[in-house]
Amino acid sequence: MTFFPGYPDSARLWVFALARELAPDQHALVTERLDSFVGAWKSHGAPVHGAYHIVENRFVLIAGYVDDGVSGCSTDSMVRVMTMLKKEHGIDGFDRSVVFFRDDAGAARVVARDEFQKLVESGVVGDETMVFDPTIQTVGDLRGGRFETAFARAWHATAFGR
Repeated sequence: MTFFPGYPDSARLWVFALARELAPDQHALVTERLDSFVGAWKSHGAPVHGAYHIVENRFVLIAGYVDDGVSGCSTDSMVRVMTMLKKEHGIDGFDRSVVFFRDDAGAARVVARDEFQKLVESGVVGDETMVFDPTIQTVGDLRGGRFETAFARAWHATAFGR
């Protein structure tokens, strides 16, 4: 899948990784809220070129750019949308105490950091295990394969050494 066609690699990207997959009604709700938000998103009065993708019902990727950069206030307005989804509907994309990876069957899984460390130590997670990095910051990072990459090439290898 090509993400954010027509967007420059420098476009800002926010990744909201969800510990629980979106149920169909939640997916519809997130879509409704983000459609409304990106259609009206502004930075210092200028329209933000904004778009989003929901990946595997687990990752909400929001991209935005304007010629002079997306301002802090416009970023805050986007974060408020996601915060309201958390408060009102329990859709939490802010939990950094979990790690996302693909299991041997290819399914995206999420586990607590200490459990992930045990999976690394036991060899269940190896150098070629695909991990997700919700800390990437640009569309170029996404296109460059840094969102989903092998454990050995990700920050995970340093943080969860054997």
